[in-house]
Amino acid sequence: MTISIYKGLLPQALIVEMNEFILEVPHHTVFQSPAFYTFYQSVPHYSPLYFVARNMSGTITGVMLAVVITSKGRLLSYFSSRCIVYGGPLIHADDKEVISQMLEKLNNTVGNLSLFTQFRNFRDWDVEIRKLFEMHGFSYRERLNLIVNTPNTQVVLDQMSASRRRQIKKSLGAGAEIRSAQNLDEVLALYKILSVLYRDKVRKPLPAKEFFISFYNQLVTPNNGIILLVLLGNTIIGGIVCPRSSTSTLSELYVCGLDEKYPHLFPSVMATWAALSYAANNNIQHFDFMGLGKPEIPYGVRDFKLRFGGRSVNYGRFARRNHPVIYFIAEVGYNILRKLKMI
Repeated sequence: MTISIYKGLLPQALIVEMNEFILEVPHHTVFQSPAFYTFYQSVPHYSPLYFVARNMSGTITGVMLAVVITSKGRLLSYFSSRCIVYGGPLIHADDKEVISQMLEKLNNTVGNLSLFTQFRNFRDWDVEIRKLFEMHGFSYRERLNLIVNTPNTQVVLDQMSASRRRQIKKSLGAGAEIRSAQNLDEVLALYKILSVLYRDKVRKPLPAKEFFISFYNQLVTPNNGIILLVLLGNTIIGGIVCPRSSTSTLSELYVCGLDEKYPHLFPSVMATWAALSYAANNNIQHFDFMGLGKPEIPYGVRDFKLRFGGRSVNYGRFARRNHPVIYFIAEVGYNILRKLKMI
């Protein structure tokens, strides 16, 4: 078996071969696709790495897309560096030898590039594979998520709480509209709302505007993503950014709404409804909320999301500290800055 690592432009023949393999593997999503690799390449401070395993006959047996993310500035870049794998690896028949060698190759490659590595799981792994992750220095951490079935809009509405249905009806009756973003000016207007939200309330890093520009330019047109807006007249009051995995899943990546300015229109509720109804109307089977937090810690966002109905799952994450001492220093510094509201 061989494992190749790609960091530059992917040959077209390889893209075709990889797409064919990915579609045959259960649990595949757009997050592990060549389209997302190319998208990451265009985003500042995002450095994707594509791992491709082949057997002795040259047939692909596994792929894994990892992305190293840093922040602007040399010092901050080092102390904020992390490697994230969304929904991977994708391995034929969950071959344990392929997974093990993939993890070894990943550790050897990104160990000096990032403070920690994290796998954000979109599925359950069996006990033996969890042990493989542990053998390669990863710890399992519980994380909840919410999946909503979206066969049609009536089923979606029936799963919600009565108050959610009333809010949607009231908002539409008061003049709110939902539609897809039609140009970059609208994307940037949504980004402005997101920026304020992340600065004042979420207080977590938000990608630069180039992330959203590239998402619109590279993923929306080939139907690998959608940006949906909530409007009052010509004014954007909320929206949601969603990667699309063919007909299987629409995923929430970023969502926001001007809830304080337009409380009678419930912009954040409507942004989520925009995605749910889009999935139902476009033959997409599920909507993935992409996180409900840690099960043992109260989380207001979880309460908000659960009122849309759906199925709660706990696929968890695997995490590895590549430089434990420096990671500890960075974590303490980050928490201090958050308490001081400097980030």
